[in-house]
Order: sequence, then structure tokens, then C-alpha cells
Amino acid sequence: MKDDIREVHILKKTMSIMEMGRLLGLKKTDSYYVANKGWFQIILVRGKRRVVIDSFEEWYRNQTHYKKRTEDCDGSNDGEDQQTESGN
Repeated sequence: MKDDIREVHILKKTMSIMEMGRLLGLKKTDSYYVANKGWFQIILVRGKRRVVIDSFEEWYRNQTHYKKRTEDCDGSNDGEDQQTESGN
């Protein structure tokens, strides 16, 4: 029971790599490219890599290349116009 509560708490403070990618309008490959750069903290939860939201937000505030999507994350923007050459 205590472990379940802790896991729910951790999940609220993290997001999946795909969620991070959708937030930035990136496709799967680009999402993992950004996650693997080490620009923000990634933790392992039940064998799955998750982005720590506070760490991501700090990185996001200090970079100028990537922009968060303003429209709903319904797949209408497939991220083809996003570049992944630089993260800082």
C-alpha cells in the first residue's frame, strides 16, 4: 500500500518520454533523441524511463530552441517543423 502511494506521487511528478515529445510537438525518434541528450533528469519507474517535470521545466526555461505546442495534443501537429540539432 505504501509503495503504491509513493509510486502515484512519483508518477504525478514525472511524464513519459512520449508525453514530453507531444508537449514539444516531436515525433517518437526526436523525443528519444532529446531525452537521451541528458539535458534534464530521467528516472526509471517500473522499468520505464520517465522525465522529471521540474527538471524538464528548468531546462525548458533556459533554452531557446524548442517551443511547447499551444494547440491540443491531438496529433494535429506532427512536429515535422521542429528541429533537433540543438537543445541549449
